[in-house]
Amino acid sequence: MNKHSELPKFQQIQYEFAKNLRNPAKYQAPEGIEARRMKVYQDLFYNNIQNFCANSFPILRSLIADDKWHRMVRSFFTEHRAHSPYFADISAEFLNYLSNERDPEQDDYPFMTELAHWEWMEVSLLANNQDILAIPHDRNGDLFNQNIVISPLAVANAYEFPVHRIGKAYIPEEKPEQPTFLIICRDRKHKIEFMETNLFTFRLLQIFLEHLEQGSQITGQQALQQLAVETQFPNPQQLIEGGKQMLDSLLQRDVILGVNS
Repeated sequence: MNKHSELPKFQQIQYEFAKNLRNPAKYQAPEGIEARRMKVYQDLFYNNIQNFCANSFPILRSLIADDKWHRMVRSFFTEHRAHSPYFADISAEFLNYLSNERDPEQDDYPFMTELAHWEWMEVSLLANNQDILAIPHDRNGDLFNQNIVISPLAVANAYEFPVHRIGKAYIPEEKPEQPTFLIICRDRKHKIEFMETNLFTFRLLQIFLEHLEQGSQITGQQALQQLAVETQFPNPQQLIEGGKQMLDSLLQRDVILGVNS
């Protein structure tokens, strides 16, 4: 028995309508609706989703052949069950589908999900409604000895591929020996900043962000001391002294907002 057969007739029609929009090849349209009219809705819904995905992941889209791209989006539209009802979250849902649900194909780029994640980071930060100017901080304080105020609009990620360089002019076939460490943030002018960095700066930012998640703060000196211990740096004092430049660099990019005011 149809699991929707006990519902009022209008709700049964709604379910039939929605199933046909998702997968017209498998599910029939509700009885009495002209196929030509139904096709208008099918195209409208699919094209909206497809355009949003293409605009959210422009580099990935530019590298994938039309047939394969539309097959991916159609599969996403048909098979994925979104966890958010908001149109703005489609990019996150598509990334989730690519990373966790889609069956890989032989001709997939080895960097495909990493590139998608990198592109989604920009979409995510642009959509974030937090205002870093509203966060209390002193931009002219002592980064070394006072508690650091880190931006919630800064993210550090490590990738197997140099995703920030990938495009039609550069398509790596094998992952490099060393990972790529990237920082992305939205500054006080609402501009997205990208920064390729090294392991030390990457981990330093992670330390600050971990404390932010825990609702605590530490000084620049404390973070650098933790970094020296973690990395077993042969000359900890040298790392700590050089780390002052790291702190200043992160401040200039609004990754660090300043210190407690």
